[in-house]
Amino acid sequence: MNIDLSTKPKIIIDLDPVLEAYCRYVFSTPPNQKEIVVSRHHDIGKLIHSNIIASDLPIRRPFLKNSVIFILPVNYKNQHAMKNHFLAVSNWGEQKISDGIEFEFRSWVKQRFEIGYNEKRMDRKDIIDAILRGLNLRNNAANFDTIKKIDYRNRRRIEEKRFNSLIKN
Repeated sequence: MNIDLSTKPKIIIDLDPVLEAYCRYVFSTPPNQKEIVVSRHHDIGKLIHSNIIASDLPIRRPFLKNSVIFILPVNYKNQHAMKNHFLAVSNWGEQKISDGIEFEFRSWVKQRFEIGYNEKRMDRKDIIDAILRGLNLRNNAANFDTIKKIDYRNRRRIEEKRFNSLIKN
């Protein structure tokens, strides 16, 4: 079933490539499809939808370094605004969307590390490689370090607690 995405309401925002890959994973978007079709059943979809501005005039945006196109859902409550107005996201709204997606991503990665360490007895490199493969991201130093830093902050707190427990005894 081919959906004509050119007639669907859409917005374009600037988003980090790792977060874009996470959105593609969340919304089951194939990597070869340019647009990400958003669902309001997920919190990210609700966040994106809640930061949309409908305008009678087009809003010009500066050049975006990492532009991502999101196709928006239409329902009976928003169909008039979605089909008869120009849609945009303010700079502040874009920052809120990016921060919200990053929060969801960090939580998701932390859960993957917990499962990998506790249940699967995997080491850090194997977990990071699996996450990169699952999100269809290139295994380069930048992507590897982005995910490793999420684990490092969590593991550092655990190691500090272990140290404090050793001192108390």
